[in-house]
Amino acid sequence: MTVSPVVVNSRYRLGRTLGEGGMGRVWLARDEVLGRDVAVKEIIPPDDLVETEHAKVQERSLREARAAARLSHPNVARVFDVFEADGHTWIVMEYIPSRTLAEAIRDDGPLPPRRVAEIGLEVLAALEASHQAGVRHRDVKPANILLGDDGRVVLTDFGIAAIEGDGIVTSADMVVGSPQFMSPERLRDGTAALGSDLWSLGASLYTAVEGHSPYERKSTVETLTAVAVDEPDPAHQPGPLAPVLEGLLRKDPAQRIGLPETRRLLRRAASVSPVRRPGRKVALAAAVVVAVMLAAGTAVWLGRRTETTTASPPPAAVATTAPVVPSPSALSPSPTPPSRTPESTVTTTVAAGNTRPPLPNGWRDYRDPTGFRLYVPKGWTRSKEGSIVYFRDPDSGTTLGIDQTNKPRPNPVADWQGKAEYRVGRGEFPGYREIKIKAVKYWQKAADWEYTFNGSTRQHVNNRGVITSKKQAYGIYWQTSDSRWKAQRPKLDLIFASFRPDTD
Repeated sequence: MTVSPVVVNSRYRLGRTLGEGGMGRVWLARDEVLGRDVAVKEIIPPDDLVETEHAKVQERSLREARAAARLSHPNVARVFDVFEADGHTWIVMEYIPSRTLAEAIRDDGPLPPRRVAEIGLEVLAALEASHQAGVRHRDVKPANILLGDDGRVVLTDFGIAAIEGDGIVTSADMVVGSPQFMSPERLRDGTAALGSDLWSLGASLYTAVEGHSPYERKSTVETLTAVAVDEPDPAHQPGPLAPVLEGLLRKDPAQRIGLPETRRLLRRAASVSPVRRPGRKVALAAAVVVAVMLAAGTAVWLGRRTETTTASPPPAAVATTAPVVPSPSALSPSPTPPSRTPESTVTTTVAAGNTRPPLPNGWRDYRDPTGFRLYVPKGWTRSKEGSIVYFRDPDSGTTLGIDQTNKPRPNPVADWQGKAEYRVGRGEFPGYREIKIKAVKYWQKAADWEYTFNGSTRQHVNNRGVITSKKQAYGIYWQTSDSRWKAQRPKLDLIFASFRPDTD
């Protein structure tokens, strides 16, 4: 006998369970109206709660939906709908194929400090956006941090969030949360300020790099006491994260570092090259050099700049990769490995010419003031860091980056070979597999460096360095999850075909 799938609210067809806890479960569902996958959170209060407590649970669930709905940020899970059915509250959210930071720590052990710093920067961006909207999360912990298959880092579960001006928040809610990740002031008097969420972020980052929380004890009472009176357990492998962990985990909120200093210290930690530790079980989630090759060799820009830059952080999907602030030696041309032989030229499916392909439906002809034109899918977001212009698909996380230089180098293939040898040798691409480094027939001269590596899932990158004239060259960087590569490749081909220098 076939059991018909359950449809709730005449719209959402429930599939498999994504997670389950004491207050309900989360389903993977299909939105039958819009034809997309969503995550549906079903709130099921425990049977032993009295009726008044049931009401509080429902109120808290509605508060979560209201809190998250106020936010529109790539590092915050979006809420699409909320309704009541079968006596339960249901919250419809963005479905993000992912695993939690807690699962990554459990499965892979402590993460490398640089990767933890990168994650911290993305969660920090989510907290900054939420507090600017008047929302305090109040339950920042590894289990509420998603590491998306597309490279995104997303803060989720605003179930006990406090909203400025919302009279629903009462004293009964004050100690709701996870004791190991609750700040001393929250335990003491229920304070829910930015500093409290930053303390919880510090405890989460400590857990990620050490493999256990800074106040892990045998019982809840012991944990509560330790958070209130003890110093954090000494960190044994924080590496460059040591200053930010010390600054965030200070008990006195007045002495705790704020958001700007936290960002500065995390950026510094994210710029430190990884140290190989043979035999150590680590998460293979660090990775791509966000490299838009400046003219096949002048430089490989690596995502974030140094502390002195005034540029804003890169967009979320790029920022969750593993940027490294380049040293002078990293920026200088790497020697061509003597063991390599020149690659034969391969023709791409498109070539530069005077005629651009017709503009398809759902695309726009974008002209950037920095000096280029190309077709971009509608709905993709644009951001800029320094000279690099990023476009990002908010649904899949696929990312396009464009950079340029007026000092081209003559041999794109040789330069990519040198860069690959140097970067891979430094351990910057866990699970690196080179697909090709080959010249392509595109404008005056060009070469592709295509490879895959291990992020939270397998990632697939194509870096194209292209010389368009004696004094102008561009880098075209494309990253998506390996599972989406074939489906996304036609978009990249169209971008290549539509790309034009625009230096007039």
